[in-house]
Amino acid sequence: MKRRSSPPSRPRPLLRRRFDTALPPAVVRARLEERVCTETTLPALFVLPSVKESVRLSGPELHGDIHVRLATSQTALATFTGNTTEVTIDFRAADKTVVQVLVACFGPELIEAKVRRPRQQLMGHTVAGFQPNVGHFLAWASCMPSMADHVILESAIDAGLACDFDCFEHIHAAMRALDFMRMVRMEGGIGSACEGDEIPPHLRHPTRQGLTGKAAMLVAHAGHKVGLNATIDSKPNPAGNRLRIHYGWSAEIERYQVGWVSDLMPKAS
Repeated sequence: MKRRSSPPSRPRPLLRRRFDTALPPAVVRARLEERVCTETTLPALFVLPSVKESVRLSGPELHGDIHVRLATSQTALATFTGNTTEVTIDFRAADKTVVQVLVACFGPELIEAKVRRPRQQLMGHTVAGFQPNVGHFLAWASCMPSMADHVILESAIDAGLACDFDCFEHIHAAMRALDFMRMVRMEGGIGSACEGDEIPPHLRHPTRQGLTGKAAMLVAHAGHKVGLNATIDSKPNPAGNRLRIHYGWSAEIERYQVGWVSDLMPKAS
């Protein structure tokens, strides 16, 4: 009989707030960074390297990264109101007070907009309030019984907030491949979980294992460093982007630990 461990603990809830403003993205970014450096009521915060128009804040007292995305509004209402920038903030519910302090520095220049939270179908389940983002997907997936064969760390969820990859069925297939590879490891086989049980074509993905040095990765989890010495790439989405999943084997729990995700752009032809 297939052995299963108890599912990982539920990650802290992810929240999203969205605002409209007439301020250009560069001004919003500069004011946020200035507030982080000068505000004494905030906990110690650090501005992390960001991708595209965004600001990522981290700190030892936060429960997860605060991700602020800045985008030019595409709605006709923006032309009428003059609020041409959309500010979207993803954060942990436990960091709600910190976000309120950051938002307060803009005063009435930020106008809060209603976040659309439609009911969506994801992997056969109806998910209320699901946000179409890799980080939110991983938070949901870490609680599902079908994902119990590998542990998704909060560091992976936080990294997923900065990713734009949107083909979730490809992420699911890549993680099911990790489950197959776990069975191969448990059974001591090479290329099959049991004799004659070859890996199905839809689970075959580009993988790299036994990485060392800069190719490997370390993340913090529960006060310890977790080594991620392997990667598996998803299938490409329609734009040609892939999602790289960074993981490592834990002999203690006999599971793969997924600790980070990153976007891969298509190679130039």
